[in-house]
Amino acid sequence: MLLPPRDALGWFTRPGDCDAVADWLQGCAADRLVISLEMLCFGGLVASRTPAVTTELALERLEGLRQLRRRRPELTIFAFSIVMRLGTTVTDAASLTAHQAIQAYSQLVDRLERLGEESARRDLEAAAAQLGFAALSTYLSVRRRNHTVNSQAIGLAADGVIDYLVLAQEDSAPVGIHLPELLALRSQVEEHRLSERVAIHPGADEVGLVLLARHHNQAAPRPLHIGIHYASDEGAQVVPRYEHQPIIRSVESQVHAAGARLTPPAEADAVLFIHTPLDPQGDIAEAPVEGESPALAAQAEGLVEQMRAARASGAGIGLADLAYANGADPELIAALRRNGVAAHLDAFAAWNTAGNTLGTVISQLCHAAWSDDAGEGPRSGEAAAEAARDFIACRLIDDWGYQSCVRQQAAQQAQEMGANPFVLGGARPEIERLVCAELKPLAHLVYSDLLGADAGLAEHVRVSLPWGRLFEVEVEVELDGSGAPAKKRS
Repeated sequence: MLLPPRDALGWFTRPGDCDAVADWLQGCAADRLVISLEMLCFGGLVASRTPAVTTELALERLEGLRQLRRRRPELTIFAFSIVMRLGTTVTDAASLTAHQAIQAYSQLVDRLERLGEESARRDLEAAAAQLGFAALSTYLSVRRRNHTVNSQAIGLAADGVIDYLVLAQEDSAPVGIHLPELLALRSQVEEHRLSERVAIHPGADEVGLVLLARHHNQAAPRPLHIGIHYASDEGAQVVPRYEHQPIIRSVESQVHAAGARLTPPAEADAVLFIHTPLDPQGDIAEAPVEGESPALAAQAEGLVEQMRAARASGAGIGLADLAYANGADPELIAALRRNGVAAHLDAFAAWNTAGNTLGTVISQLCHAAWSDDAGEGPRSGEAAAEAARDFIACRLIDDWGYQSCVRQQAAQQAQEMGANPFVLGGARPEIERLVCAELKPLAHLVYSDLLGADAGLAEHVRVSLPWGRLFEVEVEVELDGSGAPAKKRS
């Protein structure tokens, strides 16, 4: 896998170098591409929320793909772009207030204009006044620009420049200014009869993995057949936080985008088990401690037993934990520890939004199935199994160890130090030391109790706060196939 230089990709609020990325892309030797249109046009996802790039410049950069296609018609080009979130980037307390005001405005304007709820008018006017003309005008102009880029990307798919396109809706809600945009994009897809080549669904951070999996399935002897097992039929119909449609619809679209095929679990190569949320879905920061959520505990225990039975049949096993947003359910982790099923997982995730988690787990299932050394049939090859284990370890350490267990401690320390959780500044080294100290024993637990591996592997785990804030942690495992130190794998 070939990647552009990391220093060309920017860092948090510093945009990547679009010209350097475009030059690298034009000279890239790969014959299969996965392209982030936000990186190509704006310098990254965070950069795409700012007005720094004009519509004309963004479209000029996008047109570079047409030149690439003319020069190398044999390429397989998969691309993805983001339908803008209901809000902006949060870097401090002031931007958090603005982000929340924009979220409120974005939903109220839809209630009034699309749904005809006259009762929303007064609150809408108050939200607009709080934002001020300049901030509101900037937000709306950025949305219009990004929508134009998304529409033009569909045009590139219609012209055969892009072979497959995902338009992923970032953090949203069941009502909001994004819905008319989505309706317009779907109409354009239908007009060009592109429903098999353009996917539109909730997500963002996972899409690169999904399209990598699609390449993998396309190159495999046949697409992977995935069965779905929901912990609760009612839970499958829940609209999760930060999204606008039920889980079941997102699952179907994500599987299709990855190039896999839905099939009954009894006939599947791999089964995706989904720990569904209670209605409504909560955030992990508000979750009760282990033992205080009997309904989820019972659901988790039943799901783990179903996983055990499926594993006995020889199918691959993936687990998407959607009980909460932004972290793993403590009750599910407890059930996995009691029953030893985690050691047999081929895929696991429980991070951020439902779309992020689903796409990650589906992609893992595809790679674990087809990344065998012999190039034959699903689920053979030690290298694939070791890579899957290390990746699952990273997800467990991050999604459960950090997000569910350590992050609140780090937030408490930041508060006591008077530090900004969005920009830690000089407090970063001390808080990072706390995070590392607290996560190390949890990493041992992940490898020994959950994955049934040598607990000493945890000594090769490195942890950092890459953007100097508390929202995300970077977990790296430095191993080769024998468990000896090797190059980094994130």
